[in-house]
Amino acid sequence: MALWKKLYYSAMVLTLLLVVLGELIWLPDPLRLSSTIYWIDMIDELIYVLILIPLLWITGSLVHLRSHRQAGMWVRAASIIVAGLACIIILLTVPKKLEYSAGAFILTWLLVFVDLFVHERKGRKLPIKSISLFAATVGLMLVMFWPTKYLVTYPGLTLNMNRYAHTSESNVHGDISGVLVFERPAFPIDWIYAKLFAKYSFEVENLGMTLGEYNQEVRLMKADANAAGSAVAFQKVGKGKGITSDGVRITAILKDSPASAQIQLGDVIQQVNGQAVTTVQELTERMKSVKPNDQVALMVLRGGKQVSLQAKTRANPDDPSRAAFGIQVENEVQYDVPILVSYHDYLLHEGGPSHGAMLALTLIDQLTPCGVTYGNHVAGTGTMEPDGTIGPVGGLEQKAYTISRTNADVFFVPAANEAEAKKGAQSLQIVPVRTLDDILKWLKDHPKQAAGQLSCP
Repeated sequence: MALWKKLYYSAMVLTLLLVVLGELIWLPDPLRLSSTIYWIDMIDELIYVLILIPLLWITGSLVHLRSHRQAGMWVRAASIIVAGLACIIILLTVPKKLEYSAGAFILTWLLVFVDLFVHERKGRKLPIKSISLFAATVGLMLVMFWPTKYLVTYPGLTLNMNRYAHTSESNVHGDISGVLVFERPAFPIDWIYAKLFAKYSFEVENLGMTLGEYNQEVRLMKADANAAGSAVAFQKVGKGKGITSDGVRITAILKDSPASAQIQLGDVIQQVNGQAVTTVQELTERMKSVKPNDQVALMVLRGGKQVSLQAKTRANPDDPSRAAFGIQVENEVQYDVPILVSYHDYLLHEGGPSHGAMLALTLIDQLTPCGVTYGNHVAGTGTMEPDGTIGPVGGLEQKAYTISRTNADVFFVPAANEAEAKKGAQSLQIVPVRTLDDILKWLKDHPKQAAGQLSCP
């Protein structure tokens, strides 16, 4: 077999191998390069192994061009080289834009097959070998990547929270781990993985939005969780006000809203009939004195300026005796983060809010002399609410299983998720908590004597 063909085929085999390894990227998670470098840190560097694929294709095209210098070969080689270089540039500059790199890889792969087709046609009318290989490759790719109507959730990765977040004024004391699980549209091969590995679960897909919109939403959730966890942590150590709300933002206006001509999306309601409104709960209280079809005087913040307006109400569909504007709202929260917090942007940490509680604990530990873990290797999950409450999250069975494969001493979970977490790891010490204070108290009451308590400077 000619060298250029060997290079082409080697790249295809490597592609299929890396696809399988990518879908099973969670398996080596317990590996540690050191006490602080986790598998997820190594993945950030290993992703560049993908560059070998376009490099093999580019090299194959150059070797083919050297042995066949026809005009058509120049065009095919140039096309493969340009597309392959695009793959490399995208991987080096925007590795998280998988849709871009996938598109460039597919284009290069198709151009390689065009070269194989044209070359084989010189010796026969129909390039049977190339067509057969193309069909087999397409079939394998469909098995590996064809999205079904199901969502699959499976074990994920742990991350060193002290590497994820830190400030210029903090010191690392304890060992604290966060945990991520994978949830995505299921591919046919996932049912094979589920037979081979533990804790794969499937459910009918019900995102209620496109995958692109979903990814954007979880990215926003991640940013909010970073801000919330940091603000609560600083408040706990006496360095900030935490999370406050100074109004109620309108996030959606229903089609049948009688106030749609007066209010606008993004308005922040600050007063109702002269009474201050800072939270959704206060807005609900103010509306109790309003009757359906009444006109209500509102003070809203719009584009940085206060605007007074009159808005008509209607009957609340859930309770006709109560008045409603026909809008959806959320608290206009402010995060007080007095010291800059740096966050590591892990390649495989796309988004979501479930790291908020562990982020808060990590910053408290960093900002507290001697720390707060008392020698325990801590792992946990849960959202961070403004009042210090730890909210429930999804994928607890897979998260508990992921943590059970590490050397964590304790796994803190939201109290509402305790039963699900225990399904994932019966032998793991799972502690249900409702607030951040519950975690701090448990750690203080359960110092790990074998490791010794942390020494104060």
